Amino acid sequence: MKTKTIAAIVGAFICLGAASQVVESSIDKEGLKEYLTENVKEQDEKESSINFEIGDKKEESFIERIGF
Repeated sequence: MKTKTIAAIVGAFICLGAASQVVESSIDKEGLKEYLTENVKEQDEKESSINFEIGDKKEESFIERIGF
């Protein structure tokens, strides 16, 4: 019973590793770099909080985002 469990765990790790390699090789690195350069705002070092704002998103509540 332990052997089957260990084999299943090892198989899952191998499958996850193979999937991550496929995803990594299929990413257009230049396109991603261009998108991030154009759309992600830099933050001043003086600000203490981290702001991950992307683009020109306006502040809106959850209710407004879902259309009410």
